Amino acid sequence: MPSRPLACLSAAGALIASVGVASGAQADGTEIYVGPAGSATGLGTLASPLATVQSAVDRATPGTTIKILAGTYTGAVKIKNSGTATAPIRITAAGNGPVLLTYASKPQPCNNSQPAADRTITIANGADNWQIDGLAIHNGIWIAGKKSNVAYSWLTNLVKANDYLTRRAVPGHGSRNQPATANTIAYLRTVTGANDLDSADGIRIIGNTMTGRGIYGALASNGVIADNTISQIPCGIGPGIWLMTFSNNWTIAGNDISDIAISTAAHYMQEGIRLGSAADYNEVTGNIVHDLPGDGRGINTDVDASWNDFHHNTVSNVAIGYNDQMSGWGNRWEYNTVSGYRTYGFGFRLMDAQLATPSYASSSNGPIVRCNVTTGAVGKAKALGVGGMMNGTFVGNQMPLIWLSKNLQTYWSAQGNTWNGSSLLPGTTPALSSAGC
Repeated sequence: MPSRPLACLSAAGALIASVGVASGAQADGTEIYVGPAGSATGLGTLASPLATVQSAVDRATPGTTIKILAGTYTGAVKIKNSGTATAPIRITAAGNGPVLLTYASKPQPCNNSQPAADRTITIANGADNWQIDGLAIHNGIWIAGKKSNVAYSWLTNLVKANDYLTRRAVPGHGSRNQPATANTIAYLRTVTGANDLDSADGIRIIGNTMTGRGIYGALASNGVIADNTISQIPCGIGPGIWLMTFSNNWTIAGNDISDIAISTAAHYMQEGIRLGSAADYNEVTGNIVHDLPGDGRGINTDVDASWNDFHHNTVSNVAIGYNDQMSGWGNRWEYNTVSGYRTYGFGFRLMDAQLATPSYASSSNGPIVRCNVTTGAVGKAKALGVGGMMNGTFVGNQMPLIWLSKNLQTYWSAQGNTWNGSSLLPGTTPALSSAGC
């Protein structure tokens, strides 16, 4: 496993410290114990534990801490009740040894092109304010806001219609102004007609070791995914961390992600961290993504994912390190490193290379790309590839070999793109400079 650079540790460490294990509100709350020797009629005490995590989850109320005694626990866990912002519900190890939660999820074919559900832990119907920490979890965590599929379908139909104006009318999603989640949800209820649509808020997943399946969230906001190790993901499952469908204001920090099997369906099924379908205002920092085979890509955005900050991450041994895809607006890529890239170190809306001018419906718009470092290109790989872009700002990047589409070269200056403060088109091998870093 690659070591995390000191710069990454300091950047991510401060964030993790500020969002770390919730304990204050829970210290005065109820404790429920689960143990291998527990029973269905147990009191939930250390002396009389329950037998299953599900039974403890069903009993939990705001402020409850579920403590799991050392052992292996088999079976799906469904979470439908909620904690509160000041009294979250916590699932954690009791401290007497390692804890493994596992479930025999249905295998998926390698040509599956949808996020694989059926995970060990499911947080459903917009349940809020849960923390899961200090566990080994085989086959992952699924987080779903209520009617998240309705919100996804509404957005997807607009994407197919090339209607970016309606997509960007959602509060907070048309400009870099921090959205009020309540306003976003209220707006989505109106435009979709789903009056009970609701996001899953305040989910914190910290310090777990995960295999088989990673973390997926849709219509989920204001959460934390930090210090987890995610690996050994079979084909047909999806990225290690995948947030989509108006999943906003997450902190994704200090995770180590590797070994996601090759998909025969699409590159997006084999990525490290992926933000898609209007997942906005998320901070992604201090993560290590490495050793992804085939077309595996380190950290990606797609389909309107905008106003996200990616900084101090480390990616190695992948096809593409960082990729800003369809209609990413205002994403910031700063102080990231990539090595051992097989196609591109950084890519920006490569599919729009055929457009004579950039499109608000699909091209990269207003990215800030600053102080990133690319090393160790494999074969003919390029440090940077850009298909379609407007208002892009590149400053102080170590990118020794770049590719700009022929069309982009004709409109580079006219569409507000700059390189190290100049509107002039950069050459294929631009001078390396760390000025502005």
